[in-house]
Amino acid sequence: MKKLRFSGRAAIICSLILAIGVPSVAMGFGEGRNMLLGKRNPSNNPSLALSTETEIIANNSTYGTRQSNKKDGDGGGAIYGCRSSAGNEPCVKAVNLKGGRAFEFNTVGPEGGFIETGNTAGAPFSTNATGVAKGLNADRVDGKEAADFAAATDLKATQDAITAGFLTAQVGADASVTTANSRGAVSATVNGSVYTVKFNKDVSKCTYTASPVGSAGQAPGVAATANTPDSVTVSMGAAGSFHLQVIC
Repeated sequence: MKKLRFSGRAAIICSLILAIGVPSVAMGFGEGRNMLLGKRNPSNNPSLALSTETEIIANNSTYGTRQSNKKDGDGGGAIYGCRSSAGNEPCVKAVNLKGGRAFEFNTVGPEGGFIETGNTAGAPFSTNATGVAKGLNADRVDGKEAADFAAATDLKATQDAITAGFLTAQVGADASVTTANSRGAVSATVNGSVYTVKFNKDVSKCTYTASPVGSAGQAPGVAATANTPDSVTVSMGAAGSFHLQVIC
């Protein structure tokens, strides 16, 4: 068998290969090393975890980086995880320094996304913006448009109309009217045990209810006063105080 002989130059080359090639494999993980595709970067060894930011800086008119998964029907594009406590850095942050959008989400599916919180009573997100978000505002509540709800002015008008149609009179046995506890009652007169209560509007087409004050007695008879549309006649059976309600 022939002995292999190395010249001085060949020995130097072999030494360089060993010196450069071996560490490139053994020290492939860790800070300052190349990224290995299909592997964990760095390794599971906590001592080799990166202690500084890994920056990818681009200067082009599209995007600085692109992550995509072409597996059809399954597989996401990227996962970002962290262990940041509340009030500290978020796991993902997008900053636009030029005034455009900081983020955008697109899908061909029926749902744009899902936000899950550890506490189901927690807020899905917070914002300091007070403007109306297009397509995400109180203009639609349970499938209704804002126009489907009554305006505050309409509610007040309805309330005023109801109040205006509810009249009361607190009448004494002597036909005196306690105006402080009455609504719309102007005055009253009495003839024996028949009282006539005058109001500040036409009550001829309203409904009436009268209740005697004090011990229960015969229910008063109540009717519109003939030929006097603003008055109600209350027949007490015997002179006494009563309360009268008129609903129009």
